[in-house]
Amino acid sequence: MPQPRPLSRSLIPVPGESLPGFLLRLSYRLSLPPARLAELAGLRSAGVRGSRLPPVLVAGIPAPALPAFTRMTRLTDGQAGELGLATWQGRYPVPAAGTATGYRRLDSRLVFAPATRFCPECLAGDGSAVQESFGGPWLKAWHLPVVFACPVHQRLLEHRCPDCGNVVRGSRAQSAFLPAMWVAGLHPAQCRAELIPSIGGRSLPACCGARLDQAGHGRRASTTLIALQAKILDLLGPDGPASTLSAGLPAPPARYFADLRALALLACSTWPAARPLSPSGETASAVDEHVTALKREAGKQARVRPGTPPMDAAASGCLAHIADQILAGNPDEVREQLKLLLPAGRWKEGPAYWGLRAVRSATPCSEGLYTAYAPLLWGFSKAGSRPAGRRNAAVYPQRWGPENIPAFLPEDWYNRHLTPLADVSPRFTRRTAALKLVQMAAGGSLGEAAGFLGIASPDKTWHGKSGIYTVTGRVHTAARQQADPLGFETALQALARELDDPATPLVNYHKRREALKTWYINEETWAGLTARLPQFPGPRRPDFGDCQRQAASIYVWVQLTSGEHHFAPRPIEAAQLPEIQENWKRRQRNAIRTRMHSSPPGTRYSSLKAELNALATSLARTIGSARPSQS
Repeated sequence: MPQPRPLSRSLIPVPGESLPGFLLRLSYRLSLPPARLAELAGLRSAGVRGSRLPPVLVAGIPAPALPAFTRMTRLTDGQAGELGLATWQGRYPVPAAGTATGYRRLDSRLVFAPATRFCPECLAGDGSAVQESFGGPWLKAWHLPVVFACPVHQRLLEHRCPDCGNVVRGSRAQSAFLPAMWVAGLHPAQCRAELIPSIGGRSLPACCGARLDQAGHGRRASTTLIALQAKILDLLGPDGPASTLSAGLPAPPARYFADLRALALLACSTWPAARPLSPSGETASAVDEHVTALKREAGKQARVRPGTPPMDAAASGCLAHIADQILAGNPDEVREQLKLLLPAGRWKEGPAYWGLRAVRSATPCSEGLYTAYAPLLWGFSKAGSRPAGRRNAAVYPQRWGPENIPAFLPEDWYNRHLTPLADVSPRFTRRTAALKLVQMAAGGSLGEAAGFLGIASPDKTWHGKSGIYTVTGRVHTAARQQADPLGFETALQALARELDDPATPLVNYHKRREALKTWYINEETWAGLTARLPQFPGPRRPDFGDCQRQAASIYVWVQLTSGEHHFAPRPIEAAQLPEIQENWKRRQRNAIRTRMHSSPPGTRYSSLKAELNALATSLARTIGSARPSQS
């Protein structure tokens, strides 16, 4: 089948131009409706339905549609690619536009401003012949919530038509990215807001048609906001800085923008707590109006939903300025600011939920902001009388997961990162540290973390879930009484960064615990192992019965899982009568375990220890190579 012929004429995109803006200029030149042009350029298969242009096309033209688009518009792949926000993927948190098999739905609340902004003077053009004829470009940067001003013309951007008062273009159904797509003949700078909508089919709506490129309306931007906007645009530029300071530490631009978004979200959700940090009363009033509108939309009984950025550029500039001012400090200074802003409340209104959103976005926050806020989110208390009531967010962007944490912090980890706490057993500190690391990676309550690690069953040193909070609370209190009150949290952060280092080998301790739940040394293996032990003269023969076999199985379990012998499974012992079980517990505690952990353990037990270590090494290889079971 022959390929359709390219369009008779085209345009060269202006630097920084968006795909919707390019379609408007080209449709005006060809006297074609934008919807028809989108059909001819192959964009209908990329998601155009009816008279709507979906947000995915603002991020970039998906790969399957690119060949047809470039052929029809006579553009190169590079020129077409520059029309999308995806060119900023290394600098701004923009998801990929699509793949060969489908198109990813973009969350407009996170990527786009809810309305496309514009500078009237930019739309008027630069005086060149082509821009005199077809207008200045609609810039793709105007789609971003962090772009609120035009440094060239020293003004705040607009989002409403000065004549009809409607939002000119937005991400919602009533103000789509390109409204009235079947209307031809409108200049790219004319308002396409539908005053009288079409009635089914392709009947043409009545559009406002007012010119948006008139400079007689608008607000001047303060020098403070212009300086911040220039910094943001510089970070977006392909030749911009490779990093910037965020909360006192170097961060790639994308992480800085993730910080900016997270703190703007926090400032909005707890408004007016951050109002004193506003650059002016005018911009603060704009945020007042935005928050009031959010409350009105959510209903009087519902909590504020601050995930949608403001439409008004003054409100966006205010929130960006507040976030940037907070990020200008070092981690300690940022932490003090956050203490004033972080809310106290139920799970979805509290600080842990905010922390979860800050790091579980497509681009997590920077190391500086994480260092500042993480200690504020790690609680040790429980809510009411229910141990699982307190839930923490997963707050560390890691290559490791909860499965890589042993139930008992290894002694070398403890010695390298933690310091002894006054009046607290190192055993409890090591348990607590393991629990907190699991929470850092997976979130949830301490009770859930203990269940995951297999240490929630009652025993003489850890009386069920209630004991978890008692002991961890004691560790927390002792840690706060150190010379450095945040030393415990800082040590856990250092350990988390060590695990995050690609040079650090990771062990799947959870997989080992699961594999050894019912494991024990069988009789045949035990007989062969003990037969290899050296024989010693004398009438007294060593006891290598089932009690010793159970103790040896526990030893291997401890070596593999880095857990405590209290929580090891005891299947051989469980099969015995209750009085025998009690006798075994005393014998195991006072005999094998004591002798094997003495220094030195003695000749016979040294040999037994070597055999068991070899068995543990062999089991580790077997478990590590085992494929997950299929359910």
